[in-house]
Amino acid sequence: MDPRLEESVKILISEDSMEAKLYLSSTPPSWGDDVTSLYTFDAIMEFLKENGVKAGIDQALLKSIIINKLYDTYHLIAKGRPAVNGKDGFFTYLFKTEIDNKPKVQADGSVDYRNIEMYESVQKDQEVVTYTPATKGSFGFDVKNKFLSCIPGKDQSPLKGEGFYVSEDGNHYYSNLTGKIELFSDNSLHITNTLEIKGDVDMTTGDVVFGGDVIVHGNVMTGTSIRCKGNLTILGSVEEANIYAGGTIEIKAGMQGGTKGSVISDCDVWAKFFESASIHCKGDFHANSIMNCDVFCEGNIYVTGRFGIIVGGSTTCSGNIEATIIGNLSEVKTMINAGTNPNTITEISALEADIKEDEGKLEKLHEVRKKMVQITNPTDAAKFNETMEQIETSITALSAQLKEKTTALNQKLFLISTYSSSKIIVQKFLYPGVYVTINGLHYNSRDTFTNVTLKDTGGQVQVINNF
Repeated sequence: MDPRLEESVKILISEDSMEAKLYLSSTPPSWGDDVTSLYTFDAIMEFLKENGVKAGIDQALLKSIIINKLYDTYHLIAKGRPAVNGKDGFFTYLFKTEIDNKPKVQADGSVDYRNIEMYESVQKDQEVVTYTPATKGSFGFDVKNKFLSCIPGKDQSPLKGEGFYVSEDGNHYYSNLTGKIELFSDNSLHITNTLEIKGDVDMTTGDVVFGGDVIVHGNVMTGTSIRCKGNLTILGSVEEANIYAGGTIEIKAGMQGGTKGSVISDCDVWAKFFESASIHCKGDFHANSIMNCDVFCEGNIYVTGRFGIIVGGSTTCSGNIEATIIGNLSEVKTMINAGTNPNTITEISALEADIKEDEGKLEKLHEVRKKMVQITNPTDAAKFNETMEQIETSITALSAQLKEKTTALNQKLFLISTYSSSKIIVQKFLYPGVYVTINGLHYNSRDTFTNVTLKDTGGQVQVINNF
C-alpha cells in the first residue's frame, strides 16, 4: 500500500461494523504530489481492505468518486448485509373462527332475530385453511466480512381434527363434506355434517339453515323455521313453525301447527302426534295421531298405537293407510285418500303427449342434420357451420329434455303399478263422516265399522271385515 494515502484518505467504520464511509482529501500530501494520480481504483480498494473494509464495497460509487473528483466529503462506500431470521410457519383460516351470534340491529332500528349466525358453514372440497411454511432466513455479513448467522423459523405441527383432507404438500386443507366448521380451543379443526342445537329454536337462535343433519335438543317455537339437507331430529315439540329436511324428520314429542305450521321431508316422517299442520313426505309417515291436518305422503301411512287416530283434515298417500281409529263419534268430516291419485293419471297423459311431440321434433332434427352432412362444398362455409352448430345444440338440449320427461313418466308409472292395490286398514273403529277415495273411487262411511279393510275390488270401494 502506498504510504502517502495515509495522509489523504480517511475511513470511518460504524460501531456495529455494518457501514463504512470514505473520505478523500483534495489537499496534496506533504511532499507535494498531485492527488489525482494517487487516487486510483486499485489503490483505494487495497487501502480499504488494509483498513478492515473487506465486504459490501460499492465499487461503482468508488469509481464515480475517483473519476468525478468527489473529494472533501464522506461517502457511504460499504454496507454490510444484516442477517434475516426465518419466519415461523403459520395457518391462515379461510373461515370465521369466531361467530357473533348476537341479533343484528337493522337500519330502521329494529332487531333481526331471524338471521342469526349460529355456525360457519362450508361446502365439500372447499379450501378452509392455508399453511405458510417456515422460512430458513438468510445469513449476513458486516463490512469486515464477518459472517452473521440467522435463526431459522419453526414449522407448526399439522392440524388435527376431523372432516378434512390435506394436499400432498401439506399446505392446503379442504373440507371432506358439506356441513359446519369449528376451530376448537386446542387449535383442532372439526368439520361435521351434524348441527346440534342444545336448547330451543326460537327468536334468539333465528332460523336454521344447514347442509347436513340437525339435532334440536329442545323445542321449535312459533315463527321459526328449519331447513336442512340431511336428517332432522327434534327431541322436543314443534309449534307453529316450518321445517324441511332432505332426509328423515323425527319429532320425539309432537306438533301443534296452529294451521300455519308445516313439515316437508324428502324421506320419512316420524312423530308422536300432529295437530293442525301441513305435512308432505316422499317416504313413509308414522304417528300416533293426526288431528285436523293436511297430509300428503308418497309412501305408506302408519297411525298406530292404542289411540292411533286420524280425525279431521285430509290424509292422502300413494300406498297403504293403517290406523287404529279413523273419524270420531262426533262425525267430524275426515278425508282419506289412498292409491293412485286422479291427478297422477292426468300428469301421465300430459307427459306422454309431450314425449311424443319431442320425439317428433328430434326425428326431424336428425333428418336435417343427415342432409346437411351430405353437403361437401357449401357456398357459404361460415353460414353452414353456424347452422350445423345450432342443429347440434338443439339436438343436445331436446335429448336431455326428453330423457328428463321419460324418467318422470317411468317414475309415475312405477307408482301406479306399485300402489294400484293400495288399501286402508282400520284396526278398531271407522266412524261415519269419513270420506274415502281409493284409486279415484269414492266411498262415504255412514256407519261405524270395527276392524275392517277398505280396498278397490274392481270398480268400487268395498269394506271387508278382518275377522
